[in-house]
Amino acid sequence: MEDKLEIRLLDPQDGAAVARLAELDTAKPPPSPLLGGIIDGRLVAAHSLSTGESIADPFRPTAEIRSLLARRAGQSPSGGRGLLGRLRERLGGELPARSGHASEAVR
Repeated sequence: MEDKLEIRLLDPQDGAAVARLAELDTAKPPPSPLLGGIIDGRLVAAHSLSTGESIADPFRPTAEIRSLLARRAGQSPSGGRGLLGRLRERLGGELPARSGHASEAVR
């Protein structure tokens, strides 16, 4: 049976899972907003849309998931406005500015 991967924008309720993942990766949690890779309901990788930093579970094969998250973060759908730009627009510019690309989450 193949594991099902869910990619989505993480929210504040995912904070404990992000902290657990950062601890496993012996790293600090990357800054929000975060795009997460979830397998069987468990967060296995997270990618910061604002800085491009990522963390992942070192006890699982996550290289392809991290690569996929980075690619999704670099995509810029319709009109060059990615997820981070649309979020910033909806929230009145409250998200940190970033040079580079943003992302659109996938479900």
